[in-house]
Amino acid sequence: MKLLICYFSGTGNTKKIVDQYVEEGVRQNHQVDTHKIEVKEFPYDVNSYDMLGIAYPIHAFNAPSNVVDFVKKLPKSKEKKKLFILKSSGEPLSINNISSYKIIKILKRKNYILTNEYHYVMPYNMIFRHSDAMAYRMWNTAKQLIPIHLNELLSGKIVKLKHIFMGHFLAWIFRIEHWGGRFNGKKYKVRKNCINCQKCIRDCPTQNISLKDGKFVFGKNCLMCTRCSFLCPVDAIKIGWFEGWKVNGAYDFNHPEGTYQKSHKNYCKRSYKKYFARSEQKILENKETQI
Repeated sequence: MKLLICYFSGTGNTKKIVDQYVEEGVRQNHQVDTHKIEVKEFPYDVNSYDMLGIAYPIHAFNAPSNVVDFVKKLPKSKEKKKLFILKSSGEPLSINNISSYKIIKILKRKNYILTNEYHYVMPYNMIFRHSDAMAYRMWNTAKQLIPIHLNELLSGKIVKLKHIFMGHFLAWIFRIEHWGGRFNGKKYKVRKNCINCQKCIRDCPTQNISLKDGKFVFGKNCLMCTRCSFLCPVDAIKIGWFEGWKVNGAYDFNHPEGTYQKSHKNYCKRSYKKYFARSEQKILENKETQI
């Protein structure tokens, strides 16, 4: 089987998931190619692939605006082609099910038919910082689910997320983030502790940051992916209205010890509990069928 996964990853969570799909696919002797959505050139012939995958981090219960723009420009398939969606967010709330409605509608007109959609819970890069122990648990769970989900894809088992009442309307309302992100992005500032490494300029997926007369300038194309502030080595970037929600610094996914939520231990507690319980049950059932 030949799979093509087109992905956007703001701070690395979605890329970890996509890389794991590639690793597992290769292990099973399948071809899994990837395309980074922020790269403008698209060198692939979609008609030569058996399945198309779209992967992204959920932004305000929607796909990021650059992912929407990408699927609008994606070539139409000559015949009906299976579509699967991989997405990540920091909480397992069911309202996240609405995030793909827009891109599914666009792609359906281009002959891509959704067969499978999977949501992986990964640590926040905004709102608050999960502990590294929680990050470990999230990633360890995702790594065990991905081979199961890939096997479902390859075997033809259809898996879709439950529809939400008035979901299309809610998704439309929350897409104000696409406009609001661009507006808020112009309010980003750089503190005096900046070391002028210019990592933020090099890493910005929309080339929204530039240097003019020795000063950092933030344009009108911000995605609110927070890559610039999250990965800033000295925490020098202020993110406008959402400064109080900022998270800085990559997670260490290798430490299972310690508390899971610390000061936010009760945030979405029931939802996390259900997510891990469902995931562990699915992993256990899969192990039992392998015996």
